Amino acid sequence: MSIEAHKCNKQGCKGFVVFENADFDLRDVPMDEKYRCYAFDRPHCSECGKEFLVVPHYIVIEVTDKDFGDWEQIESACYTEYERRQRDLRMLSG
Repeated sequence: MSIEAHKCNKQGCKGFVVFENADFDLRDVPMDEKYRCYAFDRPHCSECGKEFLVVPHYIVIEVTDKDFGDWEQIESACYTEYERRQRDLRMLSG
């Protein structure tokens, strides 16, 4: 199992975009029907719920329009940062 974590790029959000990449096959990338592009997965931010696409070459992008004309690469993070944030949120919620 290989899990990737990336920091959400929504201003003020401290969430992470987390997904498993162990089964990604660069020779057989599925077509995302909603955005009409090749994408391995469509993960969401752990806190704000913003949707992202994981496209070939392991670039995680923000989808800003249905025509896929505008996108932004988000910052990679260590999975332990995500775990630390989840632990902090549990402590805050009591």
